[in-house]
Amino acid sequence: MGILELGTRNLEIGTSKHREARKTFMRLVADIFFRNKAVLVAIIVLAGTIVLPHGVSAKVYLDINAPAARRLSIAVQSPIPMEGSEPIPLIAREVREVLAWDLDFSGVFRVLDPVLYMEDLGTTGISSNTFLFDDWELINAEALVKVGYLLRPDGDVELEFHLFDVFQRKEVTAKRWKGSPAQLRNMAHMFSNVILKQLTGEEGVFLTRMLFVQARGESKEIYAMDYDGAQVKRVTKNGSINLSPEWWPDDSGLIYTSYKHGEPNLYSLRFLGGEDRLTGGMGVDVGADFSPDGRQLAFMKNLDGNPDIYVTDDRGKGLSRITWLKSIEASPSWSPDGKKMAFVSDRYGTPQIFIMNVDGSGVRRVTLDGSYNTSPEWSPTGDLIAYTNRVGGKFGIALVDPETSQSRQLVGEAGNNEDPSWSPDGRNISFSSDRTGTYQIYIVDRDGRREWRITSGKGNKNQPVWSNK
Repeated sequence: MGILELGTRNLEIGTSKHREARKTFMRLVADIFFRNKAVLVAIIVLAGTIVLPHGVSAKVYLDINAPAARRLSIAVQSPIPMEGSEPIPLIAREVREVLAWDLDFSGVFRVLDPVLYMEDLGTTGISSNTFLFDDWELINAEALVKVGYLLRPDGDVELEFHLFDVFQRKEVTAKRWKGSPAQLRNMAHMFSNVILKQLTGEEGVFLTRMLFVQARGESKEIYAMDYDGAQVKRVTKNGSINLSPEWWPDDSGLIYTSYKHGEPNLYSLRFLGGEDRLTGGMGVDVGADFSPDGRQLAFMKNLDGNPDIYVTDDRGKGLSRITWLKSIEASPSWSPDGKKMAFVSDRYGTPQIFIMNVDGSGVRRVTLDGSYNTSPEWSPTGDLIAYTNRVGGKFGIALVDPETSQSRQLVGEAGNNEDPSWSPDGRNISFSSDRTGTYQIYIVDRDGRREWRITSGKGNKNQPVWSNK
């Protein structure tokens, strides 16, 4: 269900040195509909409008692509009860934790420690005329997030979000939504996306999800979770071995490989119900990858005793073989323009990453270093391919430029690190690592400067796959 944009105000965010340069303003008021994930419960729009103060502003974006871009200091105040509602610490804590995590994860913001905050929550509010901007300017906050909450008699929760430019002493944007208590995290993620979009012009990934495989005794099942590791849900429940999940292009379901009928075949499962077997009969079918337009699937098939790359339509029809050598060809990954495909081949003796046209012509080797390179994953921006390589007897994650074949190590100092998968904005990569004894899911930014562990608990977790949006 779409979510109605109730009010928007854009202001330039910057330091006090530039105040005089920011006196020309432009007011933007728009009704924008954000499409939520099919797997999320719909969040109902509040009837009503948040009235924003009159004014105009020049819209200036932070350049998050600049090599030495600084991080903007932002304060995220603990949410407070609205309209006579009783304080509910669990709501306040969860909403603030989600916002702070998202903003820090973005790499754009430096979330100020709450110990610095001077404001008395008992005597201030969330609108611009209910608190002192001086309290925030004194701690060098450039932007400020304030949230109010209200528990309704029907059990739903209303959240009202405000983003302020501290130096301009103006409100940037405000939104008010309601949903069930189970949707608190989703609403907070939504406002994090709004903040990033308002201040940088870039789309956020805070509502994205991941699929992954987890061992359960002798079986392996596929699970889904939020990008930050929260709200884990089991997807397959067949007690067999299920591997290599891949999102449908619209994120409404997945393609995966399962041994539940003996030979490993491809299956298509929709979250809202229905499952189809896409391949069958003799042979092994593993590792499907969708073309960018969602109309074709590439996967490894062992039909005649020789593993090769095949292509079908999205229903498993019209099988076409595109590699023919007496070597192992596996792990296809489409380029974002749909014209090429990366894959693994041992045609020269050891597994290496190659590129070819989608009809199998124009094969070219890409990885020139190392004797064991597998699991290629083409970036959404098309400029890099992430892959698993072997370094000093252990596995790591590396990046290679598909045009120049220049490569660099991204992850590899501790444990085995495998299964790279790009975020839809191309800024981060999820992967699995056994550095703590069991395989868990981690995220690393594309520069290799920051890492996050997002899963915990017993059981090996691997093969993470980031959703498309």
